[in-house]
Amino acid sequence: MDLYTEIKTIIAKLLAIDAETITKEAHLHFDLGADSLGLENLALAITEKYGIELLGEDLVELENVGELISLVESRLILKS
Repeated sequence: MDLYTEIKTIIAKLLAIDAETITKEAHLHFDLGADSLGLENLALAITEKYGIELLGEDLVELENVGELISLVESRLILKS
């Protein structure tokens, strides 16, 4: 499974939405309905899955899911 698919699965589970509605262009708050608690939970789930440090506040300024994936990729590179 690629990173995009894994992140989509995490988002769908935490926000209780259909994974098919999640695109790289979808905004976490406006399109997918993630509130501040949802962003905190998403950051925690990603931190636990990938062993990287990610905070809910890191996700607030992101424009879309694609930027989230890029952020996770950059943190994974720093980790290795």
